[in-house]
Parts: sequence; C-alpha cells; structure tokens
Amino acid sequence: MFELLTDLIKNFYILSLALAGILCLLLLLSKTKTLACSLLCIWILLFMTELTQVAFVMNDFMAYEHYVSFDPFYGLVFYFYVRFHLEAKKVSFEDVFHLLPVFASYLFSMTWEFCFGVICALSYAMYILHYLKSHESNVSLSGVGRQYDNYTWLVFMARFQLVCWVFTLLLLSVNDIFSVPISKLITLASYIPMSFWLFYLSYFNQIKPLYVQGVLAEPIAKAEPINSRQNEQIVHQLKLSMRTDKLFLNPQLSISELAEHINATTAEVSNTLNMHLKMNFYDFVNRYRVDEAKLLLCNTQHKVLAVAFDAGFNSKSTFNKLFKSYTGLTPSQFRKEKCGLFDDDKGSGYNRELTHFLVE
Repeated sequence: MFELLTDLIKNFYILSLALAGILCLLLLLSKTKTLACSLLCIWILLFMTELTQVAFVMNDFMAYEHYVSFDPFYGLVFYFYVRFHLEAKKVSFEDVFHLLPVFASYLFSMTWEFCFGVICALSYAMYILHYLKSHESNVSLSGVGRQYDNYTWLVFMARFQLVCWVFTLLLLSVNDIFSVPISKLITLASYIPMSFWLFYLSYFNQIKPLYVQGVLAEPIAKAEPINSRQNEQIVHQLKLSMRTDKLFLNPQLSISELAEHINATTAEVSNTLNMHLKMNFYDFVNRYRVDEAKLLLCNTQHKVLAVAFDAGFNSKSTFNKLFKSYTGLTPSQFRKEKCGLFDDDKGSGYNRELTHFLVE
C-alpha cells in the first residue's frame, strides 16, 4: 500500500512538473509581457525546482535531508504578482522589508525543526487577501467589466492558495505522530495541494490568458484639463453611442473601448463622466442597462434572467441588485406594479419617461 501511494504521488508530480514547464514556456513566449507575467514565471520556476528535488528524493537520486524548500518565497512572489495586477506602482525601497519574513523563516528553520516556510507563505496568503480587500473600493462592484472580472479572479486564486497552505501546514504538523517512512510520504505529499492550484492556473490560462498575464486591469486615468465645450461634445457622443449604437448591451464593455468608439482618450471620458455627469463609468453604463431592462420587462414576456442578459448584464444577481438600487423595486415587482403605465401601443407613456432621461 505504501509503495502504491508513493508511485501515485510520483507520477502525479511528474505530470505536474511537465505541466508547469509548458505553462512557464507559454508565459515566456506570450506577446503581451508584463511584470506580473514575469513574476508568475518566477513562481512557477521555483515550484518546478522544488518538485524536481522531490522527484529526485522519491527516486533515491538525492537524500531527503538535502533538498531546499522555497516555501517562504511563494507568498512573497505571489504578493507582488497580485500587486502589479492592480497597481502601476513601481518597486520602492520599502519593498525590501518584504524580504525580512523570508529570511526570518529560514533562520528559524535552522534553529527549530518546524515548517516556518509554510507559515510564512500562509501569512502572505492572508496578507494578500487583506490587500485585495483594501482595493475593493477602487474596483467597480457592478459585477460587469473586465476590471471587476480580473479582481474577482485574483481573489479566488488568493483564497485557493490560502486553502492550499492551510492544508499543507496541517499535513506537515502530523509528521511526528507517524513512523519515519509514513512521515516522509506525508512531507512529500504536501506538494499536492499547490500542484492542483497549478493545474487550475494552467486551465485558466487557456480560456482567459490575458487575465493570468495581468494585462486587462483598466488603467487609472490621470486628470487632464478639459474645457466646457469639449465636455459637451464628449457628453453628446457618449449618449449618442448608448442611444444609437447601444454599446451598453456588451457585458464586457470597458471605458477604454467606449473612449475608442467616440475617438477620445480614456482620461477624457473618465474626467467628463466624473466632473460633468457626476458618475463613474459603470454607473453611466448601468443606467442605460437598467432602462433597457425596464422596456423589456414591460414590452416582452421574457423571464427576468433573459431580460438581464438582453439588457447587457452577465448575471441575474448583479442585475437584481442594481435594478433595485436604481428603481427601489425588484424586476418582478417593477413588472407587476409599473408596467400598467404602458398603453396598448407598446407603452408610449413609459417610453416618454425613458427618452427624457436619455436626452438630458
């Protein structure tokens, strides 16, 4: 039984090692190289090096006592990977202090035989989640747009890592209970959770590579002076693009795409929305989506979920939350209480109210 488990783990690690090599090669050859992408490559290379040592130990090519663990570095590298996803902030002198817990964990490991490296990685996983939480207000909570998708993906991956490190710590903490062969097997098996994390990362890189490589976070627009005439022109073009082209029907619409559509810069659109219309990009787009949903609720027999998708939302929960925040009613309540405003000629009364909002 012991030999069977060892063989299974050995084959699993060989597969993980091959997958890590392919993923690292794909990231290095990607056309859109970012600092976040480079940091992820470093993380994968560290993991590959450690898995190679584990494979050598399991095949008796290297003594178990001689392999070097990189556990303290995993949390550090992943933290900077997440940070460069969300901020354009450069590395500063203060960032050097992030090396202190790494060196401390190695120093403690020399004195006491305990998994301080895993504790360091676990601490960083919790710190990363705290860091992401602190940036939640800078990300639209509308549930639409690539910036929000990028943020939620990072939160999921950070939580995934936290679970992996908790499981690894629990696994290593029971070593003293068992005999030496079983203890060795448990220690070597502690890399299984992070291997699964790597499998998921590889899968996600295939379906949404730009998220993994850190190139889809919306740039923060810098304030630029803009005169009132330009403001009026941009406002007119923005409203026209919504009324005529109905860009809001695209669930993945971003501010950069909207700016490109009206031949303006992202900064100009952002500043016009904030200063002239007193709303951010997502508020502006979602108002049109909600009004489109009002028309669909009263003019069609479609179910609420279909109305949500037809109006440009990508989830029913997001649609319900935003619809109620703008109207004070749920979509079902609105259909029941307000759609009586429509006449037999497809709701001329309500259309006048909607047209008034769009033109103003």
